[in-house]
Amino acid sequence: MMGRRRLPGALLLFVLATAAACTPQETVRISPSPTVAPTTAEPTTAAPSRTPSPTPSPSASPSPSPRPSTSPGSTPSAACAPQAGGSDANRVLLTAIRIAHNPGFDRLVFDFSPTDRGVGAYGVPPYSIDVASSFSGPSGQAVTVAGNAYFRVRFQNTDAHTSAGRTTLASSDQRPTTPLVKEVRIVEDFEATVQAAVGLDHLACPSVLTLSGPIRVVLDFPTPP
Repeated sequence: MMGRRRLPGALLLFVLATAAACTPQETVRISPSPTVAPTTAEPTTAAPSRTPSPTPSPSASPSPSPRPSTSPGSTPSAACAPQAGGSDANRVLLTAIRIAHNPGFDRLVFDFSPTDRGVGAYGVPPYSIDVASSFSGPSGQAVTVAGNAYFRVRFQNTDAHTSAGRTTLASSDQRPTTPLVKEVRIVEDFEATVQAAVGLDHLACPSVLTLSGPIRVVLDFPTPP
């Protein structure tokens, strides 16, 4: 009985051993870890560079308007407003130029007499008074006048000589001792046009008035009292 009961157990062990011997041994291979492909970084989109706004240049302050110059030979035409008057219907002779100092002004007077040519009326002839920087006679030759600022006084329908050619002025060039007016000189007496150059010590705008009995054109240049 005992021998028969052990047989199945021994048989079972034999079967298991035989099966183990016949089963091939598996070789365990360790597969390398899969290579992880490097992550391709998405291209970084650079933020567009901001162009700096141009810094506004400081606005230049407007240059102050230049003041009139009174240096010799550069009297500006805008320093004193031109003045004019008289009538084209009149025709006269320039017979005298007078210069004198009065408290507060130097006075320059042009005296006129009736013309001897038999044309026109006796009255204030057309005149113009304006600042100047140079003078020239009818031939174009430059005329020098004493002073640091200048005025041109022009009379039309006017002569400084008679119809016979004789001068009507005692002097065509005066250099007084007045504080402002330094010289008054006739630079043109041609074809019924007389031009006088006035030289001043410094620029001063004259007041102009006309008088009758006799006909006169008067320029008053202001001076210190």
